[in-house]
Amino acid sequence: MIKITKIIKMLAVSSIMMIPTLGFGQGKPVIAVSEITTAIGNFSTVSIQLALENALQKTNKFSIMERSRLDSLLQERGLSASGITDGISDYSGFSGVDYLVYGSVSNVAVTNESVFIAANCKASLSMNIRVVDVATGEIRLSESVQVEDTVNTVMDAQQNACAGISLSSINILGEDVSDGIANKMTMSIFPIKVANVNGNQVYLNYGENTISPNQILTIKSVGGGFVDPDTGELLGAEEVTTAVILATDVRAKFTIGEVVAINANVAVGDIAYILNSRSAKKSVKSCISNTSKAVKACDSKPGSKRCIKAAEKKEGACSAILDL
Repeated sequence: MIKITKIIKMLAVSSIMMIPTLGFGQGKPVIAVSEITTAIGNFSTVSIQLALENALQKTNKFSIMERSRLDSLLQERGLSASGITDGISDYSGFSGVDYLVYGSVSNVAVTNESVFIAANCKASLSMNIRVVDVATGEIRLSESVQVEDTVNTVMDAQQNACAGISLSSINILGEDVSDGIANKMTMSIFPIKVANVNGNQVYLNYGENTISPNQILTIKSVGGGFVDPDTGELLGAEEVTTAVILATDVRAKFTIGEVVAINANVAVGDIAYILNSRSAKKSVKSCISNTSKAVKACDSKPGSKRCIKAAEKKEGACSAILDL
């Protein structure tokens, strides 16, 4: 299977304090994926749209509006998919839909590259995706996506590896990043949250489609919001790190994590952020290792110099990850 390199640049314009709160037992918000437009001839984006719909469905956070219903709403407003992409100011009349997704493919390209005795055909695709809150007209997520992949290789550096490559080969690139885009969309509206706390175990409201086993997450409590003194616009909210956890049991709809380091009590509703950096992984590994050594040293000889030294080392290693 071809290894895909994904370069995703996020321009998140949403704020945690603007996230709607649905009462227990209420239905899921309805999201509609409009046609992904393109000015590139003979390049179909239908499969990208379908992939986005399927990926959003898998998040289990939304109900997907049927495309026929969205088409009817657009016709009632005298709009087309390209009209949405150009931007509209009044979303009243889009009844039955809470969030509208639209976007466009801005560029596709193939490049032949000679590498020693072989030649590679590298394809690239660029597209823009936006999510609009229909009730307020606010753009909740704006994302620019660039995807690159080697789609063909020939064992002759003198040949053109891109000869005969069709646009459908490039189209697959957009499909391949649909899960990542859907998760970003979802978390811009519904961030990962603490659903339950049981001793050293923290239950999160996202499962296997978003979180992976042994993934590191930092837990933050959300305080009061702050606004722009000139415009009154809500800019964000104060966040305080309460703990760092390691995902140990990832289920279909939720995840159980073990607390690695803690700064304050973890509470239901706290926000969780995934940490993927090498430094985070290295710091967590150091904390776990030093914790194990401290427990072993203090169990055998409580209060000994060895116990005290190990405990201090453990405290230093674990305190560091709370600043990640």
